Amino acid sequence: MHPSFLPVLAILALSHCTAHAGTQADAAADTSQTIHVNSIRNPELKSYRVMAAGLDAFDDHHALAPKAREVRFQLIPGPDAPADIMQDVALRIAGSDTTITVPLSANGSFVLPRSAQADSEDADLVTNRKQGQFRWQASVRSDDVPPGMRRLGDLRLQCQVTVAIAKKEIPFLIRTLVAAKLRTTDWCAADALKMGTHSDPAIASATLLDGERRVALQVKNGGTSFLAPVGDTRYADDTLIELVYKDAGDAPPPSL
Repeated sequence: MHPSFLPVLAILALSHCTAHAGTQADAAADTSQTIHVNSIRNPELKSYRVMAAGLDAFDDHHALAPKAREVRFQLIPGPDAPADIMQDVALRIAGSDTTITVPLSANGSFVLPRSAQADSEDADLVTNRKQGQFRWQASVRSDDVPPGMRRLGDLRLQCQVTVAIAKKEIPFLIRTLVAAKLRTTDWCAADALKMGTHSDPAIASATLLDGERRVALQVKNGGTSFLAPVGDTRYADDTLIELVYKDAGDAPPPSL
């Protein structure tokens, strides 16, 4: 990981980690889809135990978004990924005796199943792509949020999932430095934390709606993300953020 807390905070702000909550029983191995992972040298992967920490965080903080049925993960192509990176991309949980196919939607999002066996085997989530070509993004969405909107409580829960995973991946010293900088071990509750949230399609603006007030939020990376004030207690969990897309005909898929 990065050698100082500021890059770590940047990683958290861009939501480069992800998690998703599911209460499914251990999934049986799915043989209906062939995934050629073993032939890829240094494949893109994540520890199942690390990602499962996000599932626990979703359950622990579900009160932030009680109408959110699940948290999804998404594989997001990195800036150096080839244009056809999502074509035939596949994902599975692979352990010493475990092979569980994880279905991917067309945009690379998925639900992570609970598996005690995968946890006991210290299994990995493995793609059929080389390492370094994806970011892993968490997404939490309540069922009743209108199209073109994001709910602040959903983003706060998304932050809890992201941070839970990050804390499993970064060294103790870095965790200590971040907590000292934010003055709390609950990073998502820190006033200083603005969480970057990925948007696909790209947005022209993001505006927080607080009663009669309209608060413009910072849009970054060419419209592919915006900064949400998840730690600002002035805004209730039901506060909505209005997104205006660069292409007026664009609309995000319901699963994301």
